[in-house]
Amino acid sequence: ESAQEDMQKIINATLHAREVVRKLMLFSRQVPPKMVPVDLNKLIEEGFYFLENRCRNQGVEITRKLQPNLPLVIADPGQMHQVLVNLSVNAMQAMPKGGIITISTRSESGRVEIKIADTGVGMEADTLSKIFIPFFTTKDIDQGTGLGLSVVHGIISAHDAEIKVHSSPGKGSEFCIIMKEHH
Repeated sequence: ESAQEDMQKIINATLHAREVVRKLMLFSRQVPPKMVPVDLNKLIEEGFYFLENRCRNQGVEITRKLQPNLPLVIADPGQMHQVLVNLSVNAMQAMPKGGIITISTRSESGRVEIKIADTGVGMEADTLSKIFIPFFTTKDIDQGTGLGLSVVHGIISAHDAEIKVHSSPGKGSEFCIIMKEHH
């Protein structure tokens, strides 16, 4: 029985290591993003189609507030999809008892913003200051590698865009990505 338990620990540690290596490769690969004109609203609609079921099962509702006729941005659609998925999965994990994820887009003075907000547990200032540091995580060992947000940060930086975070304990978190619109 104890050998069985040890085997399970070995399996879990191996799966965790595989995930870390996979994310590190993604994080470090020097493949330049494939930049093309992207409709972020369309990317959100397509990306959340798959996440919706997973959210529903956890009592999480997704609300979209997408500005019609949003200007295009120049981006790598695959990488931006990954950013949206990472931020949404984090938002879900911050709401173990369910809640609402609000995704909104808007454009203003030559810039396009995507906001992903949750009604989750929120973060203290100390945690907030470390979230983009590789391997920093507040989750259990089997829940996260601490690479998701550093990958997000790397992708956003490679897109010459910026990401801002607002959060406070018990009040949820909001991630805002600001990109230049394509002319």
